Amino acid sequence: MRIGLLQEGDLTGTTVAERYHQMADEVALADTLGFSTWGTSEQHFSPPRFSVSAPEVLYAAIAQRTQQIKFRTMASVMLAWNHPILIAERLATLDIMTNGRAEICTARSNNLQTLATFGVDPADTRAQWEDSMDVLVKALTNDHLEHEGPVWSIPRREIVPRAITTPHPPISVAASSEQSHGNAGERGIGVITFENYFGFDYLDSCLQTYRKAFDAADHSQVVAPNNYTGLYVATAYCAETREEARRVARDVALGYFEFILDLYIPLADNPAYAYLDVIRDLVAHRDDLDWLCDSSPSVMIGDPDDFIQRIRRLEEMGLDEVMLRIDGVGHENIMASLELIGHEVIPVVDPTAKRAS
Repeated sequence: MRIGLLQEGDLTGTTVAERYHQMADEVALADTLGFSTWGTSEQHFSPPRFSVSAPEVLYAAIAQRTQQIKFRTMASVMLAWNHPILIAERLATLDIMTNGRAEICTARSNNLQTLATFGVDPADTRAQWEDSMDVLVKALTNDHLEHEGPVWSIPRREIVPRAITTPHPPISVAASSEQSHGNAGERGIGVITFENYFGFDYLDSCLQTYRKAFDAADHSQVVAPNNYTGLYVATAYCAETREEARRVARDVALGYFEFILDLYIPLADNPAYAYLDVIRDLVAHRDDLDWLCDSSPSVMIGDPDDFIQRIRRLEEMGLDEVMLRIDGVGHENIMASLELIGHEVIPVVDPTAKRAS
């Protein structure tokens, strides 16, 4: 099981400028410890928990301090304000500058504030993502791009630069609903699950839906079919003891859970996101860290043995990689947690992990 790192520039106790430079130090360390991937999501208007609105710029700077770790956008929002040609060009540039270590995870936004600011109707997000994905794949694989779809109309153009990874950098999608998992399987792309604190059974249902759709689909026209499965862990923190880990990470874990409740409860009223309706049943647990740690794959807080046991369980479910969001607990704590995972967890669960010298 590969262990990746996801961070979103949580500003607790610091400034944006300080946090960006801290993240560079943290990724450089993760590179030496065998972490498989680093990335951040594209988020707007949501400080202090999220401060990275231009991830590709940050990636290019941090990448120069690393040798092995892959850089994956988690995720590039494929909606009207992000033209898929621009996303393809930025991905190709990152692939060149990392010597083939770029990957992309795409998404449709789940933030009503962001959608309203950029003038996107939530009901339109799935259609925009679908058409943008078609453009993205064409831009990455064809010498010349030409497209006529429900959202984008593009005359014949040559895209520069081209990625050095052939036929193109790996593509996945961030998915929360079973429908999105099925769509990913039909397309023949990887999937990264965020199970919204709905539990292990929900995660398993999503993964089964993805596998069935992938196996049933005809991928003969797909340039590079990819059945990768990953899991986004919204709050992770490893310490020498379980008690210490939960003491340090308590506020960030409960704060992130509160953010999700506030974000998804209104969104669940929209028919396009009806699957989120069960989020209302979780309100009773808004202050229960023990319940979150035990019941949700979205929370992994404990000592190294806790991490190994949880990762083994996820591996048995068929996951290829977990992305740990270790953020918001202070730079020194993050560095210590990375060291502990790198020295005591990764060698057990991923003994072939590559480490930078």
